[in-house]
Amino acid sequence: MRVIADYQFGVGAGECLIPEDALVGVSPNTLRIREVRSPEGVLLATLRAGDYLYSLSLEGARRLLACFPRPRLRIVVDASRVLHKSVPSSAVIEVDEVLRAGDEAIVVDESDSLIGVGRLRLSPLEIKAGVVGEAVRLRKKV
Repeated sequence: MRVIADYQFGVGAGECLIPEDALVGVSPNTLRIREVRSPEGVLLATLRAGDYLYSLSLEGARRLLACFPRPRLRIVVDASRVLHKSVPSSAVIEVDEVLRAGDEAIVVDESDSLIGVGRLRLSPLEIKAGVVGEAVRLRKKV
């Protein structure tokens, strides 16, 4: 499980995201791992069935924010311009250039406070070039 996190988020993410005594939820039909929880039972991440990569929860995003310096894994936005389930490209202030369209992204404000998690819809190059559209589709919001 830690290797998947290292692959998806970068070296060291597995140690930060998944504690030694993590609780693991398994699908009853396929017996594959579906969710990872903290020892207290708080959801950290869900493994997507389609590509077997993680979808972060808010707590999982907080753990990764604590481990990686800015701007790694982050989309820094103007918090006043974030919509209910979407971040327009015009609201983006800074973006991690390592991310690609379709990657899991952590949305933060200028003071590095968590706003939400979601999927990046445009590449960082498109965002910086001023392409109009939805930069991030938010799945969970604080």
